[in-house]
Amino acid sequence: MKIITLLTTFLLSFCAISQSSLKGKITDEMNQPIFGATIYIPALQQGTTTDYNGNYELPNINEGTWDVSFRMLGYQTETKKITFTKDIAIVLTIMLEENLSNLDEVVVSASRRSEYLYEIPASVSVVNEAKLQELSNSTSNISEILEFAVPGLAVSTGTFSNWGQTLRGRSLLVMVDGIPQSTPLRNGQLGIKSISPNDISRVEVIKGATSIFGNGGNGGFINYITKKPNATKKIEGSTNVWGTSNLVKTKDALGFGIYQSLKGNLNKFNYYVSGSYEKTGNKHDADGDIILPTYGLDNTNIYSALTKLEYQISDNQKITLGGNLYKSAQDTPFVPVPAEFEVFNEEGDYTLTPGYGIKGSVEGQEPTGSTLFNGQLQYSLSNIFSGTTDFMTDLYYQNTENIFFYSDKFENGGQSVINAEKYGLRPNFNTSISPNSTTDIALTYGLDLLKDKTNQGLLDGRLWVPNIAMLSWAPYFQSTIKLNDEWVVKAGLRYDDMNLDIDNYNTLPYSPLGDGTFNPSVAVEGGKIGFNNLAFNVGIRYIKHQEFIPYISYSQGFSIADLGSVLRSATADNINEIQLEPAVTKNYEFGFLSKFDNFILEAVGYYSISNLGTGVRFDENVNSFVPSKQPQNIFGGEVAIDYAAFNNKLQLGTSYSYVEGITHSADNENNLTYLGGDVIAAPKWTAYVTWKPIAKINTSLRMTNLGNRNRFDPYLDANDNYTFRHTQFPVSGYTLLNWSLTYQLKSNMSVSLGVNNLLNEYYLPARSQWAAPLRTFTGTGEGANAKLSIHYNF
Repeated sequence: MKIITLLTTFLLSFCAISQSSLKGKITDEMNQPIFGATIYIPALQQGTTTDYNGNYELPNINEGTWDVSFRMLGYQTETKKITFTKDIAIVLTIMLEENLSNLDEVVVSASRRSEYLYEIPASVSVVNEAKLQELSNSTSNISEILEFAVPGLAVSTGTFSNWGQTLRGRSLLVMVDGIPQSTPLRNGQLGIKSISPNDISRVEVIKGATSIFGNGGNGGFINYITKKPNATKKIEGSTNVWGTSNLVKTKDALGFGIYQSLKGNLNKFNYYVSGSYEKTGNKHDADGDIILPTYGLDNTNIYSALTKLEYQISDNQKITLGGNLYKSAQDTPFVPVPAEFEVFNEEGDYTLTPGYGIKGSVEGQEPTGSTLFNGQLQYSLSNIFSGTTDFMTDLYYQNTENIFFYSDKFENGGQSVINAEKYGLRPNFNTSISPNSTTDIALTYGLDLLKDKTNQGLLDGRLWVPNIAMLSWAPYFQSTIKLNDEWVVKAGLRYDDMNLDIDNYNTLPYSPLGDGTFNPSVAVEGGKIGFNNLAFNVGIRYIKHQEFIPYISYSQGFSIADLGSVLRSATADNINEIQLEPAVTKNYEFGFLSKFDNFILEAVGYYSISNLGTGVRFDENVNSFVPSKQPQNIFGGEVAIDYAAFNNKLQLGTSYSYVEGITHSADNENNLTYLGGDVIAAPKWTAYVTWKPIAKINTSLRMTNLGNRNRFDPYLDANDNYTFRHTQFPVSGYTLLNWSLTYQLKSNMSVSLGVNNLLNEYYLPARSQWAAPLRTFTGTGEGANAKLSIHYNF
C-alpha cells in the first residue's frame, strides 16, 4: 500500500511539474476590468472566468500548443494560439473590443436576464454608450437623441413634454435601471427626460406590447441603464464641459454645462458618483423669433446626480446602493402668445400662425419642470442551487414632482403640479438548465410589488386630481428554450392585480378648450376599485444562419387609461358610476435580422389591436376629456440598414418608420376613422454618414425627415365655421440636418462641435401641428444652433 501511495504521489508531482498555467487580466477599451469573462481551451475542455477586478488564473494546463478563447457577452471574442511548456506560468492581459455588430448586442430588459439581441423574438433597439456619446456631441436632449436612434419612436416634440412621442402609436413606459419614471395614474407625459445622457451606459427600447413589466407599456418601454462603478484604480474620473448657442440670434442665447464623474476600486468596495449642471439661454426659430415658451427648453436650469456604491460580499454575492436625481426648472422671461389658425372651406385649406414668446411674466408663477429622485438597494446572489440559478432582488423608491405652466383654463387661473411617490420590491430568479447537449432552457420568474401614490393639484392648494393610492402585485414567469443552436422559443405570462383607493374630492371648474366655458364643480364620493389582468406572450426565432434570422411573435400589454384625466373631468357624483376599464393590447409581429460581412439589415411588420383606446379623447358634448371607449387597430413597419467599410472608418445607415391607426365605434365596425396625431406619428426617415479619415478625427452628418400626414376632414362648429377636431389637424413634413465633429487632442482628451438644424430650416414640430386646435401647444422649432464641448478622462 505504501508503494502505491508513493507511486501515486510521484506521478501527481510529475504531472504538476510538467504542466503550465495561464493568468492575467481582461479589460475593455477604456482599460476597465471585465467581470465574468470566459477563458476557455476547447481542446482540453478547461476554462475559468474573471473575478470582479477582471483577473483570472487557469492552472494545470498540459504541455502543447492550444487555442485559447477569451469571451464576454457584448464583446468581440479573442482567440490566441499559445504554446505551453514545462513549469512556465504565462501572464497575458487581453483587451476585448465592444462588438459593433447589432446582432451581438446584449439585452437585459427584454426578459430581465442577459441574452443576445439576435436570440430575442421581438423588435429591440439598443443605443450603446459609444452611440450616445456621438449623439450627445450635438445635444443633451435625450428625446432628440432617441428620435434619431430608435425606429418606431415618434419625433421629438421640441419641448420638455413628450406628449405625442409615442412608440408604434401606443403609450410607452420609461424606466431608469428598471424603476418606473412614468406616472400612469396621472400621466404627465414627461418621463422620457428623466436622466442626463452623461450618466447612461446604454438605452434598451423594447417595442410592442409586452407583459414583462406590466402597466403602462402598451407600445413598449424605454429602460435607461446607468453607468457602473467598474474602475481599476482608487480614483478615476471624467470631465465634460460644453457651451451652447442659437446661431440665428446669439444675444442672450448662450448656454453652458459641466459634468463631472468619479469612480474607484477600493478592494471589495467600488463607487461611482457624478453630478452635472446645465443652463440654457433664449431659443429662437429660423427667423430669429422667440420660440413659444410653453413646455419650453429656454432659460432652463438642469441638475443631475448619480451615485452607485457596490460591495462585493463574496465571489457570488454583491450588494449595491444607488440613487439618481434629475431636476429641470424653466424660469423664462417670456409669456406665450397663443397660435391662431383658420380653416377656409370644406376641402380643409387652412392657415396656421404659430405661437411665440414676448417679454413678460405672470405674477406668482413658479418655474416649470420636473424633479425626479430614484433610490435603489439591490442584492445579487449567483450560482446557487448547484450553480443553476442566479437571484437578484431590489427595493426601490421613486418620487416625482411635475410642475406645469400657468393656465387660464382654470377658473381664476392656476398652475398645476403632479406629485407621485412609488415604493417597490422585485425579487427575481434566473435558472439555466441543459437537459441534453442540444437543448438549453432559461427560466426567469419573480414578483413585482408596487405601491403608488399620486395626485394633481394647483400650487395655490386647490386639488384637481384626488389622492389615488394603488397597491399592486404581479407574479411573472418567462421561459426561453434554445434548440440545436438553431431555434429559440420564448413564452411567458404575467398576472397583474391592482387595487386603488380614491379619496372623496370636488372637481375644479375647468375650460378644456380655453374658450371661457367652465365645467361646473362636482362633489365626487371616492372609494375602492380594482383591476386585474393576465397577459401572455410567445415568440419563436430561427438563428442558425446570420444572413437571415427571422422571428414571429405574439404579445399582450395592459394599462389603465390616464386615470387622473378621467377623474378630474368627472360628471358623476360617485366613483363607482365613472366607467373605468383597463385597455388590453394584443400585438402581432414578424421581422428578421440579416448580416452580410459589414452590412446589417433589420425589417419588421406589426399589427396591434386594443379593446379600448389607450388614452383619453376630448368629447365636445360634455366639454371634457373622457376615456377612449373605441377599439383601436394600429399597424406599421420599420426598416433599418447599417453598413461599415474600410475597417469601420466609414459607416452609413438609414431607417424608415411607418405607422397608421384606425378606430370605429363599439356598435359599428364599418364606421372607420383615423386616429389622431397624439397617437399616430407621421412617417419618419433617418439617415447618417459617419467618417473617420484619420485616427484623431470623427465626423458625422445625420438627417431626420418627417413625412406628411393629412387624414382628416374639417367640420362645421356651433358658429358655422369650418374647423378641425382636437389632435386631428394635418401635419406637413420637414427635413433637418445635424452635423458633428470630434477631434482627439490626446488619448484621454477630445473636443467636439455639433450643429443642429444645419440649414436653418423654418419648421413646426409635428405636435405643434396636430395640437393646433388647442392653440397653446403650437410653436416653431429651433433654428440653427450649436454645441461645443471638451471631454477629459483621468
